[in-house]
Amino acid sequence: MMVETTTKRGERLPQTDHAPTSFRHLAPPIYVLALSALATLGFGACAIVLGSRPVGHRWPELVLFMALIVVCEARPIMFARSSGVQEIVASTAFTFALFLTFGPVLAMLAQAVASLYGDLFAKKTPIKTIFNFSQYWVAWSAATVTFVLIEGRHGFGEVIGESWRWNVAVLATAATYFIVNNILVGTAIGLASKTPVRSVVWSLLTREAVSDCVLLAFAPVVVIVANRGLLFLPLLLMPVYTVYRTARISAEKEHQALHDPLTDLPNRASFDDSLQRRAAQDRRDAPRAAVLLIDLDRFKDVNDTLGHQAGDDLLRQIGPRLQTVVPSGATISRFGGDEFAVLLPDIVDDTDAHALALRISQSIEEPFRVDGFNLEVQASIGVALFPDHGTLSDELIKRADIAMYVAKRLQTGAEVYDPEQDHHSTRRLELVSELRKAIVEGEIILYYQPKLDLATGEVHSAEALVRWMHPRLGLVPPSEFVPVAEHTGLIRPLTSYVLNAAVRQAAAWRDAGREIAVAVNLSARNLHDGGIITEVPVNLSRFGLPSRLLRLEITESSIMADPARARKSLEALHDMGVGLSIDDFGTGYSSLAYLQNLPVSEIKIDRSFVMNLLENQADQAIVRSTIELAKNLGLTSTAEGVETEAALAWLRRTGCDQVQGYHVARPMTAESMNRWLDEREGRVHVPLALANELSHFSFSPGGAGC
Repeated sequence: MMVETTTKRGERLPQTDHAPTSFRHLAPPIYVLALSALATLGFGACAIVLGSRPVGHRWPELVLFMALIVVCEARPIMFARSSGVQEIVASTAFTFALFLTFGPVLAMLAQAVASLYGDLFAKKTPIKTIFNFSQYWVAWSAATVTFVLIEGRHGFGEVIGESWRWNVAVLATAATYFIVNNILVGTAIGLASKTPVRSVVWSLLTREAVSDCVLLAFAPVVVIVANRGLLFLPLLLMPVYTVYRTARISAEKEHQALHDPLTDLPNRASFDDSLQRRAAQDRRDAPRAAVLLIDLDRFKDVNDTLGHQAGDDLLRQIGPRLQTVVPSGATISRFGGDEFAVLLPDIVDDTDAHALALRISQSIEEPFRVDGFNLEVQASIGVALFPDHGTLSDELIKRADIAMYVAKRLQTGAEVYDPEQDHHSTRRLELVSELRKAIVEGEIILYYQPKLDLATGEVHSAEALVRWMHPRLGLVPPSEFVPVAEHTGLIRPLTSYVLNAAVRQAAAWRDAGREIAVAVNLSARNLHDGGIITEVPVNLSRFGLPSRLLRLEITESSIMADPARARKSLEALHDMGVGLSIDDFGTGYSSLAYLQNLPVSEIKIDRSFVMNLLENQADQAIVRSTIELAKNLGLTSTAEGVETEAALAWLRRTGCDQVQGYHVARPMTAESMNRWLDEREGRVHVPLALANELSHFSFSPGGAGC
């Protein structure tokens, strides 16, 4: 999170939560060097012209003041503001007290020692350390000139509270220090962040007036009390300690209110605040900002398979992983669940933002180490630009969400918002709200695509493919509503409906004298939540269907999301006598050594390798190797996406067992498939081309399943 933090020097610089004691934007080195030269000149002039006041018997007072300065430098006061957590350092009060009591030389030396100690304690870089004590010395040098002009060079060490001249000198000196200090810091911030210096300085002067003036006004009180007796000073410090405690508790509560308790990343409210503050800035050199909305794919599988503790461990690793990719000054936030967001305050254009989103996506694909396992997840990222796609936080996040859904649907990793996508978002919301009703009211229907046995020319099985006959939108393809079901948790009732309908249809075919095994597609969640193990025997028993006439198709990626649990489920299904197929073989990342031990009986070669089989030598090599692998493992090989007689002939020569595709038959309703089968059975040696014409009773685009 970008919090507006006042460092222990008084400067307000952009800062991230993972590095709370350092600022991101560095002042130009030439400015720091010039400031250090001016500081050295100022200190030298004070030492030569004024020297230092004799300490004498007041050395306990000197030691106490110096100790308080060092302690306050190392332990700033933390308190909450609407813009985040802010630090205020009480050392200013005691440095000013030392200044009035012993003169500017000892005060500047004490401040330098405390500053160096504080910077070492906070592990700051050398250039920051040089800037810190340099701006102190320049500010106190200017304050010295003001004091000497009013009170004279011998006024140090004299506590004359009743003298109007001394009081005016103290007030003028404090004002000089306050103004010069904030001008120096504001200039550094403006130069570093490419923000107009005048606006930064004015902002600092107006916002720091109360806190700095309280600290500076406290110094004369400390001097007067110490002058009366050091025994009274601890009584004066008790209110300071109370302020520390109260401010720290306030800061902790503010932190809790603005941060996610699991990851300690900024939450949605904090992100909105950062985005609003960025939108209020006028950055002529880099007018755009970008909002990136990140959704983890397959995260629910981690929770379902390894438990919520493993899921929490994974979520805690996301922030540090993103920190390695995003640029300095970016805000990383967790919105809840598996959704994260990134605010890029300075971005050139949508190409720049999209490139960074892709780098984030690639970084998340690197395995995470959780409970001794290497877990692989992916991310879908939506990008919205300020002000191109909106100027309000809710508006930008909504449009980033639309782009994120498009990235998830297209599986591209990252997408930039396009106004044309908004109607897709509206349609998606309609589908989400109506899908559950569609399942209950029977708007979901099944199409069937036959599998042709190349050895016999017969059809012994078919794949069930889900369609939604929407009363208003017409036929909705599975590519639109199945991802919605996955994303909203409706995939289980949808699969239950499909399984029931498929088993019922297989039983109807068997009653009609046809033994056709029906294949149903399973998602990763179906496989891992264990419900399918209960539902399969219930459906088989309800319709009296032998288990050999039901097949379940599972993708490689579904199996490898949790191999141990997948194998347990597959073995249970195998023991029931259900046939098991690995769908889309060759597109996953599974180990062949692992697959050979799974209780599967069929490998389905993905259509991406079959569509251009005759034109692509690499595809031929992959398909030939897969067919040979299936034979060696004693499995049936089935090629998907067969659309030409030439491809079918090549597959037959190569030894493929079954084919499925438009050349055999398009997906069709059960009634259309009955007619198609009647035609095949009523004629001897019906040409495939003629048989395929009969499948055109169905007008559906084919292929995708539940």
